[in-house]
Amino acid sequence: MKRTLFSVAAAALMVLPGVAMSGANRAMAQDASPAAVNTEISGTIDVGMVGNPQMVALQDMVNAGEFNKIYPNIKVNLTVLPENEIRQTITQDVTTQAGQFDVFTISPFEVPMWAEQGWLNEVGAEVSQDPVYDLDDIFTSMKDGLSYNDGLYALPFYGESSMVFYRTDLFEQAGLVMPERPTWDQMAEFAQKLNDPDQVYGACLRGLPGWGEQLAPLTTVINTFGGRWYDMDWVAQLDAPASAEAISFYINLLRDYGPPGSEQNGFTENETLFVQGKCGWWYDATSAAELLTDPKENPNGFDKVGFAYAPSKVLDTGSWLWSWSFANAANSDAPEASLAFMKWATSKEYVQAVVAKEGGWGRAPTGARHSTYADPSYLERAGAFADIVLNAIEEAHPNTPTAEPVPYTGGQFVRIPEFQQLGNDVSQEFAAAIVGAQTIDEAIAKANDLANQVAIDGGYQT
Repeated sequence: MKRTLFSVAAAALMVLPGVAMSGANRAMAQDASPAAVNTEISGTIDVGMVGNPQMVALQDMVNAGEFNKIYPNIKVNLTVLPENEIRQTITQDVTTQAGQFDVFTISPFEVPMWAEQGWLNEVGAEVSQDPVYDLDDIFTSMKDGLSYNDGLYALPFYGESSMVFYRTDLFEQAGLVMPERPTWDQMAEFAQKLNDPDQVYGACLRGLPGWGEQLAPLTTVINTFGGRWYDMDWVAQLDAPASAEAISFYINLLRDYGPPGSEQNGFTENETLFVQGKCGWWYDATSAAELLTDPKENPNGFDKVGFAYAPSKVLDTGSWLWSWSFANAANSDAPEASLAFMKWATSKEYVQAVVAKEGGWGRAPTGARHSTYADPSYLERAGAFADIVLNAIEEAHPNTPTAEPVPYTGGQFVRIPEFQQLGNDVSQEFAAAIVGAQTIDEAIAKANDLANQVAIDGGYQT
């Protein structure tokens, strides 16, 4: 592969209305120079991406010709689908080695397992020699989650932990004060006092079935309640007291204070509800912070958003650590073009380009690079939550996610290949409990049986 150096032109950085561009930002905009055009690399690549706001912005940038300004001889075909759907599509493509995608979004869940199988190209050796890309600028925790046997197998587009978003105006009206580090007991009390089904729902949480939808936040609640999926002998523990208490707590929050149809709400649906002013508080990914505080994306409530750390109970934190990243399929017939796209999409220069084109940070990728959090224009925008995000990423402990010893890793998942199907099946049982099709105890019992069967069938439990 040829090593390529590139930079994307960064236009004048936009900040909130009424806030003047700082001297540092003005100098940065003035010093920006046109990117060098690279005609040496050519090919057609098929890219599969999750349809989250930051990825949709990337799609818009590609469709607007921003990538081809630098790489005119590379054609990019994009497939952008909702989270559950794209997960299934990419997993089927990669595990069957069908070759549908050259580049695809991937997470720390899959990288070590798929790299071990030889399904991903190692990219760290190449990008580490590109000073413009600046691999050292990426958070170590993000690179660690995308590594296997000292090799880097994906490049992070954006990273995240988890946190609480809340409506400051509603809290003030109700005489409530959100602690910087709330407990789940406090969150339930807030939900009860804020809930007004005709106007606002006390609590917004993911209920949509899926191992990466409903079970992402729910597993962190299980962890912080002192529960776990399995003990050290791979015996399922979802029906153990601490786990069962956490699951019941989560489902009852949605039953009592959540929006109607919560079993159909994932990240995107709850984000929309919050922007519509329908959520008293919402616990989810830190990556929503930029959109919620962007006047362009949230015109009626950008200045009414408060932030707090992920709630605690037995554990001090229940936050997760996650990144949406790009990987290159080992069976791709266009590895050079694939890597060029990956580097462009995850570069410092891309961040500045999307901010300039979007007129703000609402759909810009964050949570992956140190430079973002040293950018004066970002700090002017993100002063209320930047420290919480950085600390949450630092405090997350996916290798020791629970209060009790466990034989697996993952803050919001169990890193075994079978978990994708197990998580989907278990979350269907919990969704049935949310809508009242079965009792919570029945759902927990069925979920525990499913987890035990997976452990037996997979040879984990002896």
